Amino acid sequence: DGTLIDTTLIVERHWQIWCEAHEVSYSELISTSHGRPSRSIIEQWAPRDRLEEYLTPEYLQKLERPVAEDVEGMIIIPGARELLEYLPSTHWAVVTSAGREMAIGRFKQTELKTPPVLVTSTEIHRGKPLPDGYETGARLLGLSPEDCVVFEDAPSGIRAGVAARAKVVFGMDTGTAPREQLIEAGADPIIKSFEDLDIKVLDDGWIEISLKTL
Repeated sequence: DGTLIDTTLIVERHWQIWCEAHEVSYSELISTSHGRPSRSIIEQWAPRDRLEEYLTPEYLQKLERPVAEDVEGMIIIPGARELLEYLPSTHWAVVTSAGREMAIGRFKQTELKTPPVLVTSTEIHRGKPLPDGYETGARLLGLSPEDCVVFEDAPSGIRAGVAARAKVVFGMDTGTAPREQLIEAGADPIIKSFEDLDIKVLDDGWIEISLKTL
């Protein structure tokens, strides 16, 4: 969300409904929620006397299903479709804080190319900002994290990429978080979309990425 597909409006709309139902401050919850798995957010904000119930797979699926089915306001980040069609299937992965059901659903809804490697919060229980997801994605591609480039729109995801020792962590300034927060988290450089980049697959299999000059 916010990197290939922008569903910020959808996510915020459903968290606002949840906050109103549970008398939780929406502004406080949303200020730290972007890029984090639902389980992590619930663990922080759910009523303490019902926490065990709220952390069950059944409750989390019930929480995420309406979000996964909602497409109102969903936007494909410019250049994302072209990038995924261009990259060889052995060269990229998606690491997301969404559950597997939701992630697969978004690719179907947008008709974006399905990732050859998909790492979701269903498989990774220590979510962003910890590096587990990116380390797993690199391993499944047969690569070292140091040979990978990360694109992230949220501070928690950027910190995860930095912690995984990715070669470069691009910050996607798509509105999820202020540009200053992306920089503070460790993103360098910052881009608006994939249209800001020239990307070329070299003969030896490596990928060359450069910023377009104005």
